[in-house]
Amino acid sequence: MTTNIEFAPETDATNSNETTPWAKPKVSTYQDLVIKPEYASRRLRFEPGTTWLRIVPAIHPTIHSWMMGLHVLNFQGGRFAHPKTLRKSARGVFDYAYTWAKEHHPESLYSKENKTGVRLLTDPMCIYWALVEQEGKTVARLVLGSGYAGTRGGAPGLGYQLWSLTQEHDENGKVVSEPAHPERGALVSVTRTQAKGAKYPSYGLRLGRQPAPVNSQLAKMAPEEVAALCPLENVVRELSVEEEWQCLAKVIAPDIVAKIRSDI
Repeated sequence: MTTNIEFAPETDATNSNETTPWAKPKVSTYQDLVIKPEYASRRLRFEPGTTWLRIVPAIHPTIHSWMMGLHVLNFQGGRFAHPKTLRKSARGVFDYAYTWAKEHHPESLYSKENKTGVRLLTDPMCIYWALVEQEGKTVARLVLGSGYAGTRGGAPGLGYQLWSLTQEHDENGKVVSEPAHPERGALVSVTRTQAKGAKYPSYGLRLGRQPAPVNSQLAKMAPEEVAALCPLENVVRELSVEEEWQCLAKVIAPDIVAKIRSDI
């Protein structure tokens, strides 16, 4: 019987700055600024295969449900939460830039006809707390998921899929399952797969059958894990206005950014 082994592509040593195998691996420079730094290590990253998680109900005091919607702006090498995520109707630097560009250089903006244009609009995402088992211990983790509904083609985002799963009704109009309910909620399995050559992974979701009371899960956790749980709005980072301008300069040429700033 022959076993096929897939080897990783070799790095071209002539194009590498590393001279020995003992050099430190390259550190990602991606700036994910959606979550406050003190919570960044609690971000759950799904590994290939199946992960079972228990959704944490909404934690008071909060104005959100167990899932909080996010409005996220992307720039070259990172992303951050638009101010309206935490403050309804708030405007940000990207809004001023969009208004300015629409008035002075509308041809520069992204559209269906101009897919190479500058994109200054937000993408829907979500965040929620989940309890998962890692290395034999139950821990508190934050899940960031896409809120894309699949309306423009492609698969819906992980966040939208989970939210939809909680909204299913039976023939009598009753909710089929309540995975976020403190007592009746069951575990949810998330299976990550990625076809060879595919740019992005895909996710399959399935509800467990047995109730998993959240207090029973909390009772198994270390005190510091329980203490980490807090209202979702407490974990989302809001950039300063100056930080937003710095992010905009990674989307639009700095001289144009300076022009926008002077005009407003």
